[in-house]
Amino acid sequence: MIENNFIDSYLYEEIEESLKSIATKNNVKVLNVDDVKSNVPDTTWPSCKAIMMNINFYTKVSYHFRLAHELSHLLYGDMSLQDVYQFSEFGKRGEELIAHKNAIKMLMEIKRPTNVQSFMEVYKIPSWLSEYVEAEYSLQV
Repeated sequence: MIENNFIDSYLYEEIEESLKSIATKNNVKVLNVDDVKSNVPDTTWPSCKAIMMNINFYTKVSYHFRLAHELSHLLYGDMSLQDVYQFSEFGKRGEELIAHKNAIKMLMEIKRPTNVQSFMEVYKIPSWLSEYVEAEYSLQV
């Protein structure tokens, strides 16, 4: 069960502001767009340190996890590997897995519920990433 009021509007905004602050401190431009189709994923361009977050993107994964994931490409990834990254909740190898793991770590450092299950539910993290959430959670406790 999700902790009561964990993701109420003030906390939602606090988490979003924390992520945007990380972006600003690292000279990353984040643009929220709502005029593209729902099948267009969030996209990151390493060469210009820019992220487009598609507000209409059809996925069960939370906006916060997606933004942390895209930020992770720019902050912790090898920016010379690809010209463009597009979000996929099913990316299980290489740079995508690294970005998933770093997004989990980033969100835990910002704000987290008191247990792994709540963390997974609040951020709507895909279940196949639970072992990484558990491992990071145990380091944070």
